[in-house]
Amino acid sequence: MLNVILLGFGLFQIAYASRLNLYHRTLVPSNPSLSSKYSYKGYVDLETLPVSSLQALYTPSNDLNKEFTSLLGTVETDSSALYQVALELPDVAVELWPMSSVKACHLHHAKSERIWLHTSSASSHDPHSITYWILETPDDGLCRTVPSSSSSGLDGHKLPNRVLDMPSWNTTVLVKSPSSPLL
Repeated sequence: MLNVILLGFGLFQIAYASRLNLYHRTLVPSNPSLSSKYSYKGYVDLETLPVSSLQALYTPSNDLNKEFTSLLGTVETDSSALYQVALELPDVAVELWPMSSVKACHLHHAKSERIWLHTSSASSHDPHSITYWILETPDDGLCRTVPSSSSSGLDGHKLPNRVLDMPSWNTTVLVKSPSSPLL
């Protein structure tokens, strides 16, 4: 009986370790009261990651669209606002989770996002850091203007006033191990 319990616990730990939770929030450096707390974005399943593949399966939260619209609704008039994606680390305080940021203004034009989970070795699927970016970010990194039917931000940038459909985005999650340059 004890063997069955220990086996079940071991399988639970393996399954838990193969599922990585991602969280997101907005951070407004110029007005911290507008910043939000982290909310659940979705999870990455590393168990389905083939040895030869770098791409992992991502499953968004069922409430992602509602949460995302709520997150951006409070910061759409501040071009200093950041959108942050964090990797939950078990038994680590939220403030110490690895995270990556992009300007929140770029999310209004986004259709696809890319998340890289960095591991310490090629054989390990234990990520220690995260890189996040929006593929439609302009090369100069500046917030784009939109037609005049939208609201105007605090710094004069025009920001769209629309509901975003984040779950329809093309989300790619890649697991990246360290590599050495060719000699």
